[in-house]
Amino acid sequence: MEGWIDGIAIVAQGLRGKPAPDSFLAGARCVGVEPARAAVFEDALAGLAAGRAGGFGFVVGVDRSGQADAMREHGADIVVSDLAQLLDGAEGKAAR
Repeated sequence: MEGWIDGIAIVAQGLRGKPAPDSFLAGARCVGVEPARAAVFEDALAGLAAGRAGGFGFVVGVDRSGQADAMREHGADIVVSDLAQLLDGAEGKAAR
């Protein structure tokens, strides 16, 4: 994969910070993927809102602080406490 979007690139390109979807959209452009065909994985409410606002196909909330309900309210399609929960046959189901 060529290119990346980090804090330096965000400033250099004048992108707005989350909850604006700018950084996620720039990342999708960077790898040549339409947002609707991409997923966002986020542990911050503002990041989830950004993923939803950007029209991403799937928005995953990673709950590290007991805020699953708030994550769903901010745009998460699914909330997990561990990314392993997304694997087929994983112990413990992801919360929708």
